Amino acid sequence: MELNYGLVGVRIRAARLRKCYTQERVSEYADISPQHYSKIESGGTRLSLPCLVRICNALEVTPDELLMDSVNRATPQMISSVASVFSDCSNDEMFLMLSIAENLKKSIRQKGLSFQYS
Repeated sequence: MELNYGLVGVRIRAARLRKCYTQERVSEYADISPQHYSKIESGGTRLSLPCLVRICNALEVTPDELLMDSVNRATPQMISSVASVFSDCSNDEMFLMLSIAENLKKSIRQKGLSFQYS
């Protein structure tokens, strides 16, 4: 299995934006260059395990939060992310979002589609 660095970068960026940090701030906290950090967020470069740990510490997140799209047994983390998305929704918003998700799932299964991240 190949790690999808693009998706990891997307999750890192989302975690940074939740903290209202700049790329420069995270790169300073993680002790990496701003250029390297920018390439990590854009998925343009691979990151080492020590670098991932430093970024996790800088953003106060766990590696499973950043790698959940790459780990087969990441269901609890994904459920946590879904709960986070729904946490500030009104009942009407939740109903609409659940309806859309249910219909999307039904359509995907009817068409026999499967998605592979690359």
